[in-house]
Amino acid sequence: MGAILATIPLGVTTLSRLQFALTAIVHFAFVATTTGMLLTTIIFEFIYAYGRGNKDQYGRLALFFSRIFIFSFATGVVTGLIMEFQFGLNWSAFARLMGDIVGVPLAIESMLAFFLESTIIGAWRFTWGMLNKKAHAWLGLAMLLSSLTSVIWIIAINAFMQNPYGFHMEGKHARLNSFITLLQNPQYLPEVLHVLFAILIVGGFLTAGISAWQILHQRDVQAFKVAVQIGLLIALPAAFIQPLQGDNQAAATVMLQPMKFTAIEGRYDNEGSKTTGAPWALAATIDEKNHKVNAITVPAMGTYFGTGKFTGMMPGMNMVAKIYHAKFDKTVAKSYDGQMDYYPPVTLLFWAMHWMVYAGYFFTMFALAATILLHRRHKLIEEHRKTLRTLGWVLWLPYITITAGWIVAEVGRYPFVVYGLLTQYDAVSPNLTMPVVAVSLGLFFIVDAFLITTMITLSHRALKRGLPALSGLEHDEDDDTSFTGGVSHA
Repeated sequence: MGAILATIPLGVTTLSRLQFALTAIVHFAFVATTTGMLLTTIIFEFIYAYGRGNKDQYGRLALFFSRIFIFSFATGVVTGLIMEFQFGLNWSAFARLMGDIVGVPLAIESMLAFFLESTIIGAWRFTWGMLNKKAHAWLGLAMLLSSLTSVIWIIAINAFMQNPYGFHMEGKHARLNSFITLLQNPQYLPEVLHVLFAILIVGGFLTAGISAWQILHQRDVQAFKVAVQIGLLIALPAAFIQPLQGDNQAAATVMLQPMKFTAIEGRYDNEGSKTTGAPWALAATIDEKNHKVNAITVPAMGTYFGTGKFTGMMPGMNMVAKIYHAKFDKTVAKSYDGQMDYYPPVTLLFWAMHWMVYAGYFFTMFALAATILLHRRHKLIEEHRKTLRTLGWVLWLPYITITAGWIVAEVGRYPFVVYGLLTQYDAVSPNLTMPVVAVSLGLFFIVDAFLITTMITLSHRALKRGLPALSGLEHDEDDDTSFTGGVSHA
C-alpha cells in the first residue's frame, strides 16, 4: 500500500479483524443452534399438546431437544456479550460513526434476548407440568418468536453495513432518516431470508443427525424414528429453496457490491459480450499477485448467475477496481492518496462461495435421498445404518456452510466495514497496540474454545441419557443436565 498506509496499524487491523471473525462465527453458530433446536422443540410440543393417540413420546422429545436449546442459548448469550465488547475495544471509530444507527437495534435486540426471551425461557422451563399443555405450547411459540425477532434486528444492522441506506451525515456521525428505513433497505429482505433458511437447514440436519445417532446406539428408537423424519422435513424444503434465494442475493450483490461478486466468481478480466456469456468457474487456482486464474468453467453460466441471462458482458475485478478508485479515492479513502487496495482475498472468497453452492445442492439431494430411503416399507429405519451414520456426520456440514456464508458476506466487503462509507483501517480504535490486541485475541480464543467444549460436553451427556420422562422430572444426582421439579401436564 505504500508509505502512506505504513502509518496505519496494519497488524492491529488484521488481528482485530481475526478477533471479530472468531467471535462472530462462534456466536452465529450458537444462534443457529439455539433457533433450530427451539423450532424442533416447539414442533414436538405442539404435536404433544394437540395430537391424537399416544402423544407422550412427543412430549419427551420436546424436553430432550429443549435441553440442547437451553445449553446453546446460555453459551450464545456469553458469546454475544464478547462480540459486543469489541465495538468499544477494537472498533471505537466505527462506534462513533455508526452509534446512532446500530445503537437502537442493538438495544432492542438486547432487550429481547436478555430480558424478554430469557424471561419466557424461564417461564417455559419452570412451568412444564404446571400449565395446561396447550397454553404451555403457545408460551413456547412466544419464545420462538422472540428469538426470531432478535435475529431480525441484528440482520438489519448488517444489511445497513452491506448497503448504507436511508441515512444522512451530521458532521462525523451517520444518522437514519427514519428508524423504519432499516427494514426498508433493499439488502435487508434477501439477507434475512437467506439467514432464516440457513437456520432451518442447521436445525433440520441437527435434529435428524442427533436422532440418527440415538437410533444407532439403540436409545429410544421408536421416538427418534419420528425425530429423524421431522428433522428431514424441516431441512428438505429449506435446502431446496436456499439456492434460489442465494441466486436472488447474488443478483442484488452485482449491483450493490460488484467487487464482491466478481471475487466470488474468480474473474479478473471482463468476459462475455452481446452474443456470448461469461463462463462460471467450477474450480480454479488463483494467482492473486499476478491476477491470473486457471479454471474449469461452464460456458455462459457466469452471466446467468449475475443477470439471469445467458448473454452479456460481465465486469472483472480489474475494471471494478478502477471504478472504486474513481469513486472512493477522493471521499472515504482520500487519506490514502490513491494507494488503497480494493482487491479482497479472492481465493478465500472464491472457495467459500463455491463451498456454499456445492453444499446447498448436496443438502437438497441428500435430504431427499435420506427421506426416500428411510420411508421404504420393506426395511425398517434402524436397518439403514449407512444412511443413519451419514446423517450423524452430515449434521456438522451446515456449520461449515454458514461459516462460509459469513466469510463471503463480511470479507467480501473488503476494504470497507460500512460499504462505501468507512474502511476497516479507519474503523479501528486509534489507540490500540499490538500487545493489547494479541492478548485480547488469545483470551477470547480461550473463552470461545471453553464455551464450545462445554456446549458439546453437556449436549453429549444429554444424548447418552436419552429421552427424559414426562412425569417425575426430579433432579438426578449424577446428571446435572436434568430438569428439576414438575409433574405431568394436566
